[in-house]
Order: sequence, then C-alpha cells, then structure tokens
Amino acid sequence: MQHRGLEIRYCPPGFGVHTKYWPYLLESALDVPLVLSDDDIVYPATWLEGLMRVHLQHPEHVVAYRAHVIGMSDDSFLPYATWRSCDDDEPSFAHFATSVSGQILPIPLQQALLDQGDVFRSLTPSADDVWLHRTAVISGYRTRQVAAGQQHWWFIPGSQVSGLNALNVGSGANDVQIAAAHTTLSRERIAADLFGG
Repeated sequence: MQHRGLEIRYCPPGFGVHTKYWPYLLESALDVPLVLSDDDIVYPATWLEGLMRVHLQHPEHVVAYRAHVIGMSDDSFLPYATWRSCDDDEPSFAHFATSVSGQILPIPLQQALLDQGDVFRSLTPSADDVWLHRTAVISGYRTRQVAAGQQHWWFIPGSQVSGLNALNVGSGANDVQIAAAHTTLSRERIAADLFGG
C-alpha cells in the first residue's frame, strides 16, 4: 500500500483512542478535511466517496455515517446507552457521530481541536468521539449523517472479544466522560436543537 501512496507515521504512546487524530493535528498543515475511522471495521469500497460527497455539499458540518440523538433532561445528559439512533440526515448539535462507521472533520474544526490542547487526556481518555463532538458543538459545528439512517459496517472477526465498547457503554465510562467534558455552552446548544429552543 505504501507503493500506492499510503503514508505510515510513528505516533508516540500515551494518547490512547485519540491517537487516530491528535498526532496528525500536531504535525500537519491542517489544509484538508480529516477522515476518521476505526481499525476493527471492514469498510465498503464506496465508503470514502460517500463521506466526501456530503462534505463537499455541506463543508460547515461534521459528516458521519452513524450518529445517535443525544438524550437530555433539562441540562443533564441521559445515559449514553439510552440514546436513540439518528434516523435523519439533517444537521444538529444533538447528533453525536461515532467514528466506528467513519466521520469527516472540516478544516477549521481541526484547528479548534488543536487549540483545545490535550486536556482530553484527563476529561475523555477513552472516548475520542465524546471529545470530538463536544469541541464541534463549542466551535459551532453541527453533525449530519450521510443518509437518513445509521450505517454500520462489518466488524473484523474476533475484534470484539474485548475493547472500548465494553468499557464505555457497558460499564458507563461514556457517561462519566460526557459529564466531565461538556460545558454550559455546549449543553445549551445541544438542548436548543433537541428541544427547539
């Protein structure tokens, strides 16, 4: 693959799940959209094309194949495990993208992430999607799906024996990190889109 243009870079240890984007932000010109994906998924041949098509139509949004609708009660978040699947392709601060099916970040959002620094190491150490969404909301970027319904591709066989899903969803670590990361501003923006305020 390297002969066809694949570039492989060394990443220093210590960033955990944030390794998929943070070293890139530190070392790159941030002049192209950034596509994120997980390493335990088999993606279809048209996967990248679909992300880019919608990004080019809506460069002011985070674009993802799979999102949840955030659940809230007043200004508090409901447990992550209770959030429903997103069933539309409209933009919203209340849409929470997951990198498992892939998402694309606009260039200015990458700079916003860089400007936030690496405080994610203490606030969301095992939840990169939480940090990405929180920073997008604070920076004014809504999330939209490529299509009206969630899309989830195939797991690599044997890759789900252990992993972040068990920790973040099954053990409730997402809820702790969501509560820690969000600010008054991000909560207000999510609630306004969610409740029509």
